Amino acid sequence: MAAFACASALAQIPLAVNEGEPWRIVKPAWEAADEAGYAAFVQAIGRSKCASLESCLNSPANPYRDTDDHFFNGDCADMAYILRAYYAWKNGLPYSYQSAMRTADGAAEDLRYSSGGNVVVSRRHATGSSPINAVPFISRIRGEVSTAMFRTHPVNGGGRSYDDFYPVEISRDAVRPGVIAYDIYGHVGIVYDILDDGRVLIIAAHPDDSVTRSTYGSNFARAKPALGAGLKAWRPIHLRGAKQRADGSYVGGKIVAAANEDLEHFSLEQYYGNEPHPSGEWHYGEFRHDGRTMRYYDYVRRRLAAPGFAYDPVDELRHGLQTICGAIKSRKVAVDRALTMRIHLRPHPGKLPPNIYGTYGDWENYSTPSRDARLKVSFIELRRDTQMLYEQAKAGAPGVKYDGDDLAGDLLAAFEEEKDACTFTYWRSDNTRMRLNLAHVMERLFDLSFDPYHCPERRWGAKGAELETCTDDEVKEQWYNAQRFLRYQADRTYDVRMDFTLNELKPPMLATAAEGGLGVEAPADADIRAYLVGLNGVALARYEGAGEFVPVSAPVPTRFDYFPAWHHRQR
Repeated sequence: MAAFACASALAQIPLAVNEGEPWRIVKPAWEAADEAGYAAFVQAIGRSKCASLESCLNSPANPYRDTDDHFFNGDCADMAYILRAYYAWKNGLPYSYQSAMRTADGAAEDLRYSSGGNVVVSRRHATGSSPINAVPFISRIRGEVSTAMFRTHPVNGGGRSYDDFYPVEISRDAVRPGVIAYDIYGHVGIVYDILDDGRVLIIAAHPDDSVTRSTYGSNFARAKPALGAGLKAWRPIHLRGAKQRADGSYVGGKIVAAANEDLEHFSLEQYYGNEPHPSGEWHYGEFRHDGRTMRYYDYVRRRLAAPGFAYDPVDELRHGLQTICGAIKSRKVAVDRALTMRIHLRPHPGKLPPNIYGTYGDWENYSTPSRDARLKVSFIELRRDTQMLYEQAKAGAPGVKYDGDDLAGDLLAAFEEEKDACTFTYWRSDNTRMRLNLAHVMERLFDLSFDPYHCPERRWGAKGAELETCTDDEVKEQWYNAQRFLRYQADRTYDVRMDFTLNELKPPMLATAAEGGLGVEAPADADIRAYLVGLNGVALARYEGAGEFVPVSAPVPTRFDYFPAWHHRQR
């Protein structure tokens, strides 16, 4: 499938202006060519195989990697800001970022999850009476930005404390590499490709410094306008009143930003629909395309698809499973990091964090509840989409095509092929390895422990003989059992108190969330294989082997075997 053309990404990235630490500004404003170069830069990073922000900047995808010996690391918010700052430094462009926020309504809340959104209270600029030193300036970003910076009302425009971002219309001209994808549940990604089928590809970093790739969809939750969810571009800025020196660089002056009314692609469409409701209520607005009302995420894909593109159910299933496979393998990296740090050998804390999805410390760095929730949503959505496309293809619906004569059989065959192609191994507690595939993860999806204090077997949902090597004590086993209903939950609930002790946790059918009844009573249907088997009228017994595991002997790993780059930084 052809990708969104930035016409040879690396070829559009200009040569570096600044090769040392000084940040000489040689252009007072970002122009169209600079934005195109930045889009190509992000696209090259996204298409590479880099697995951390540091390795991304130190990879062949970054043509500036040999111009200095400083590389930066960080999580999702850091990555969004640092990539933009890094590109601005190398190209002699002005740069500014919002360095402090407060809640819009003055409430004393965690800014990352504020119920009414945030406003900007201070900024930091890459300007001065002489060129600044870029390295400490960019290094400082990691300590000052968070996902709170993206939680702003879309109408915030230019001015002294302007918003760094603005919401864009859903079109192929506006949604391009470099655009930000903000999830109100504490996550930020960067668009790096738009495929001909309308799929928006996202790269993002995580608190454990790992970098993953995913697809924009319901894993980036839509919400009321005040929370600023969705796809947003960098607000254009320019340096006003600066003095140009003999070497052509600019010093002094003031950075100002474009107002919303001056932006070609500014749009509130994502919040109110392309057919807003007469009442003005955001959630009543409709998303209509080709005479049909559809879900927001389906609308995004339809609007961004190449003209005349039709969806093949078999291709959609394959691409969906391949995306999920990438998420599974990135989860393995996250789980392995916790095992490397031997978190699973520590005693379990006496209670959960205030909220398992957004916290600090070891839980933030080594647990996986948000990552696991996005994985669940991916399986659930693919199960739903597969059925929808199958039914539309059988009904001859427009925009859907299938050229074969056995759609049900081809779908099942595609699942089996992708399942077999997606395999990985994990170390059990006795230092043997277990080989799993995508179908194993799907079948045990709601058994995967997000708790970093659990043994690796429970982190991967093991049962029976596979679980016998687990070293968890009785208390950890009780914690695992008590967290079952939280594992059933695919939605991330950041506004729910969760700091309960083991004895205080209760099933949600017996108590309210405020009383310790966390999670949901039963998981949603995520079993794609069972649906496809049913379509084909095949006995399930034929596929029972998909749930088996194959033990593989392996040497005992050391804490540095997984991450030699981390070893280099620590020694």
